[in-house]
Amino acid sequence: MRLPMVAELNGESDLRHRIRDLRFFEKSFRKNVQLTFPEGAMRSKTDQARLRSSFLAWLESFQANRHLATIDRKDFICFSAGSMLAELFRHDPLSISSETKSSDSATTVWPEGSAYVSYCLGVALTVLEQEFHLSAEIPEYANDPRIWQSFKENVQDNPDLAIPFLDMLLGQSPNWNEPATAEKRPAVKAKSTPVLST
Repeated sequence: MRLPMVAELNGESDLRHRIRDLRFFEKSFRKNVQLTFPEGAMRSKTDQARLRSSFLAWLESFQANRHLATIDRKDFICFSAGSMLAELFRHDPLSISSETKSSDSATTVWPEGSAYVSYCLGVALTVLEQEFHLSAEIPEYANDPRIWQSFKENVQDNPDLAIPFLDMLLGQSPNWNEPATAEKRPAVKAKSTPVLST
């Protein structure tokens, strides 16, 4: 799976704050689409109203859950990126048409999904690098067409399943049962459970 925005986003200082700006979000999202689908390979169209709706819904979720950053900041970054991905799937602002097949299996199976995942994964990896100097390796199964087909089917039924999917790609423990409930995430529960004295 290609992550063309990582290099671009790394040039932004303090991405964790910049990403909360609507204009920056729109501009960087469009740049990701442009880099993911070079001119001539695929034609894309972004619905401005849907893109804004996805951002505003994500920002509301971010604000409602940001107190959890004090429990586990790294996990909160992953959850926030997953929530952004879920809102992109829910509002689905991108439409892509192609007459050619890509060598990237994610792009072939589901070009829109590939663009959403590459953007949110790029944001998460860049913020983790800036905040914690962490660099993650994308697992090999991220290129398996069967994974993408299964992911596509599941996320069309429930967009919130994008959150644990992104967790898997980032090496976090996913919560498949209540993916949108940040308090139920394994990392948050582990750190907020009181230790019983004996």
